[in-house]
Amino acid sequence: MNLFRFVADMLHLAAIVLLLYRIKKVRNCIGLSCKTQEIYLLVFVIRYSDLFLYFVSVYNTLMKIFFICATALLIYLMKYKVPFCTTYDSLGDQFPHWALLPVALVLTVILNTGWSPWTFMWSYSLWLEAIAFIPQIVMLHKMRVIENLTSHYVACLGLYRFFYILNWIYRY
Repeated sequence: MNLFRFVADMLHLAAIVLLLYRIKKVRNCIGLSCKTQEIYLLVFVIRYSDLFLYFVSVYNTLMKIFFICATALLIYLMKYKVPFCTTYDSLGDQFPHWALLPVALVLTVILNTGWSPWTFMWSYSLWLEAIAFIPQIVMLHKMRVIENLTSHYVACLGLYRFFYILNWIYRY
């Protein structure tokens, strides 16, 4: 593992921990898109479906389990756990997020890393992750006022993607 990937992983980890901290500290979900989290959960379940098939390292396994579980926890808190769910703005979070699934599929068919089932699904998860943040951006645009911790979450996710791009450049 190179330094770019490690920094990217830590930024992604920090983004999720920041979001969990923000929900617990502020005790609300105002300005957060549950639809974005639902897409992220789908991304992680698809991408990490090899979790019980191949062992790469303890680090890799723990990160995969954390991302799946933490994202599922975020969805649970936002949709079902009182008092957080009472502040979730489902009317403001109305982006048709399931429409992103066929968009990612078309992008995967056009640009992918291979046609085997595993590489195709992996490519699909990359495209889906690339557009998964759209519901959150739309929601933030509607709100106009963004809390500090929410902006830190967005910044960590942006930096995570930037360092992952550097990782791919470095690897190839």
